[in-house]
Amino acid sequence: FFGKSVKISNMLGVNKGRVSGIPYTLAPRPNFFLFGDSITQAGSKVDPLGWVLLLADEYLAVNRCAEFSNRGFAGYNTRWGLLILPQLIREHGPVAPSLATVFFGANDACREGARQHVPMAEYTANLKEIVGMMRKAWPGVVVLLIPPPPIDKEAWDAFKGQDGERY
Repeated sequence: FFGKSVKISNMLGVNKGRVSGIPYTLAPRPNFFLFGDSITQAGSKVDPLGWVLLLADEYLAVNRCAEFSNRGFAGYNTRWGLLILPQLIREHGPVAPSLATVFFGANDACREGARQHVPMAEYTANLKEIVGMMRKAWPGVVVLLIPPPPIDKEAWDAFKGQDGERY
């Protein structure tokens, strides 16, 4: 498109070059790495309006540009999140996100004996390990832990029927 007038060097995500003799520098866009369960996965949905879209709307209204990497996995708990996080970190690359969120707990808190249940002590240890893995891969990254939402038993039972107790 620009022919031979463009010379780009890419050093740690900063693009420098010239277009028609005019120098430019493009700093990398802020990136938000959002890791969690189905609440994160569904956070990019338009209907109902998800929390990831609300975050993007608020941030972009002030800052113009950013990238949001939604890595939400329906049904996952912290135990399974630990298994896939190394691959997700490799896919994301070495440049640290501006912010990483960790939003697990709804599935971990399933009734004891359920496939997704993770005991509280293990849940806590898993969260510490997830944060440690992110900080090791991306020194200086800000990690925001988001706790699971409170349970509304009446609404849950109405949604799942009277067998809501088994979940």
